[in-house]
Amino acid sequence: MGWLSRHSLAISSIVFLAASVLLAVVLGYAGLVAVSGLAAGTALASVLTELAVPYLPIVALLLVLVVVSGVVATWSALRRLSIPKSERFGTAAERIEQRYPVVDGFGISEFVSPPEPTTEEALADLKRRYVDGELDEAAFEHKLDRLVATESVDDVRAERERRAVLDESSNGSSR
Repeated sequence: MGWLSRHSLAISSIVFLAASVLLAVVLGYAGLVAVSGLAAGTALASVLTELAVPYLPIVALLLVLVVVSGVVATWSALRRLSIPKSERFGTAAERIEQRYPVVDGFGISEFVSPPEPTTEEALADLKRRYVDGELDEAAFEHKLDRLVATESVDDVRAERERRAVLDESSNGSSR
């Protein structure tokens, strides 16, 4: 993670506040000039025309800075939130990403899916389930053989994805 991405929230917040204050000052000054011009009896159209030439590019630039820095600050803050992770959220996010490709670029499913267990964690969970009586000896040995046969976390992940695809295809054909 680079320096810029680590400090994006602080930088974008500072830019947002500075641009917002400058925008308020520029708009306030333009409003004062417009009101004083109207009080002096000048037509509103000529006052606005005289203000538009020097101030419109400045207002447009500040408005773009406010919007962009606000979006970046919001996105940076949301990325730092403690988001609950569960298989249900991960599956739902993956389905949304498949259905709407625009959302896929944000990688939401990676944020809400729990991390894949390591082989050691899977083995410890299997042992715990056997000791607690959730699995009988035959089921324990079968699952242990499958776990030992997979040599890495990538193999476990590939097996889960294969099962998910098979489950989806069997659910889709039964509808």
